[in-house]
Amino acid sequence: MSLEAVEGVMEHITYTKGVVGVVVCTAEGEPIRDSFQSLDRSVAQSYATIAADLARQAALLFAPAKVRGGGGDAAAKPVVKKKSVSAPLPPIQESTVELIRVRTLQHEIVIRCSADYLIAIVQEPVG
Repeated sequence: MSLEAVEGVMEHITYTKGVVGVVVCTAEGEPIRDSFQSLDRSVAQSYATIAADLARQAALLFAPAKVRGGGGDAAAKPVVKKKSVSAPLPPIQESTVELIRVRTLQHEIVIRCSADYLIAIVQEPVG
């Protein structure tokens, strides 16, 4: 897809009724392009980070058992997760997750996932 086509699609989505903004980012959460009205990039950075984290966690959650390291009797062994700040983030795996929709009191975030890029559309909740 050409850069002009991407810009056209992004502009079309941005001017759809109820859309607050759109951010295109890498799978690691680095924003590439956004359409938020604020000149401060912190809004786009925040949504890009949220989108990447949600996509990564969803990919891990819905990954096949072999990829997750499971196999045998997963119910018999409790899994204890340790959080480490210095641990590298796992890449977004190819999985069945294509679209994530999260609704909060303030906004609804629709995230389209691919292996290399993410697009997050922030809109006002409907209904």
